[in-house]
Amino acid sequence: MTVAPSVGFAQLALVVVTAAVAFGLSTFLIPPLIRLAVRRSWLDVPTEARRVHKVPVPRLGGVAVVAAAGLTFAVTWFTVGPDTVIFRDAGLLPGLIIALSVVFITGLVDDLTDLSPRVKFGAQVIAAGVLVAAGFRIEAIALAAGMPALSLGWLSVPITMLWLVGITNAFNLIDGIDGLAGTVAVLALVVTIVADVLTHGWFPPLLSIALIGAVAGFLRHNLSPASIFLGDAGAMTLGLFIAARVTMASTSADGATYVVLPLFVLVLPLLDTGLAMGRRWLRGDPVSAADGRHIHHQLLALGLTTHQTVRVLGAAMLAFSLVGLVVVFAPPQLALALLVSTGILLCIGLLYLIRWLGYAEFGELGSSVAAGVRDVRSIIRDRILANEVAARIRTANTLEEVTGALEKLTDEVRLLDVQILEGDVHLHGPQRQQISPVDKLPVRLDYPCAWESNGKVQEVILRLWSTRPSPSGAHAIERIACRVGPALEEWLRTHAESAATAALSPRASRSERT
Repeated sequence: MTVAPSVGFAQLALVVVTAAVAFGLSTFLIPPLIRLAVRRSWLDVPTEARRVHKVPVPRLGGVAVVAAAGLTFAVTWFTVGPDTVIFRDAGLLPGLIIALSVVFITGLVDDLTDLSPRVKFGAQVIAAGVLVAAGFRIEAIALAAGMPALSLGWLSVPITMLWLVGITNAFNLIDGIDGLAGTVAVLALVVTIVADVLTHGWFPPLLSIALIGAVAGFLRHNLSPASIFLGDAGAMTLGLFIAARVTMASTSADGATYVVLPLFVLVLPLLDTGLAMGRRWLRGDPVSAADGRHIHHQLLALGLTTHQTVRVLGAAMLAFSLVGLVVVFAPPQLALALLVSTGILLCIGLLYLIRWLGYAEFGELGSSVAAGVRDVRSIIRDRILANEVAARIRTANTLEEVTGALEKLTDEVRLLDVQILEGDVHLHGPQRQQISPVDKLPVRLDYPCAWESNGKVQEVILRLWSTRPSPSGAHAIERIACRVGPALEEWLRTHAESAATAALSPRASRSERT
């Protein structure tokens, strides 16, 4: 960590003027952009249930933010000169500008015409590749200052690409309610500047300062009820820039990136994206499919207003960012203790958060994993026994031998009865179970077996009866049917003549035999 030199009045004045000019330009540009968008119908029309707004809203706010920040930075560049220390990382500037231009243009086209997710993803990969080619890399990682660093070697490029593309997408996903993305951007940029000063000394990154001013001007028109949206052009540009800047600010002079700080600063978009992808995967939906169940949507569903939701999420993000700063720049022993305690609290808090937000998918995942661990021996035993019964059926010569093999299921797999039925297949189960209370009645699984004999299709039913399973417990009946049923069908097909002449009728249930 570098000790910051004394700050001169000229530097402070330059920072203030840069932010003020960007704020003024953004505020000035937004009204004409709103009129242009309305006139050309470049609007976000709320045609989907996940949309929070009720009326069409222009989505060209990103144009005002990028234009205001870019113009302010360009004027400052030519006024102050490129050789001054305030333009640290100047070698990366051309690549950064090209990369930001790629995602900005792609996002703008999407705002105007709607692009496919694949096209946008491809543009994000290209932009990340440009930055990597320009020299931006996560070469080594450390938890905090003073801790050992791990060199990434050849993994440096894919990890850097994944980080840039991931944060670009994550930031785009949180742009779902009025004021949230802008608030997150301002907080992330402010914390990034603080980290930059603590890590490298007083080198104010003026493009970050210009963006803070521009986004602040945009927020005047974006707080609920919003008169303009950031759009993909603004969200993706801010996401890529913040992903790059927070990494630069967290990287020491020896090239080690303090990973705790970027992860804590961007905990909200990372957590929201992770939960969204997990939910969709568990439901069998495409992970890129849009829905209305992001964290901010769930908070609204719980009764919070849009303003309250933005304040809650902004406060949580700021708290995590401050913890990240303390962990990274504290003495190593204290940093490790803080990191461990914070990690434990975060895990506990995440469990409560998932339950509070109503993400039932993760509750079912936990129940399934717990049931799988608890019942693993029973599952293995049932499958082994079913395979043994299936093997006996395949080698049987008579139907009596088949039914004898099925007897083993009722004796050893906790089934009430196994029947082979034809003709008028009645629905009643074992008699002893018929007098049970309604909520204790058994469950039945029918596995149809069909084969052709003398030009006619013959069919019998393999019927399995079982006690009613508990909601949390695994049950054997389906596992057994999936292994024994095909074996029985194969036997019937190869022994069509004997099966056709044999008397197939409901056998006495196990309860009647005992």
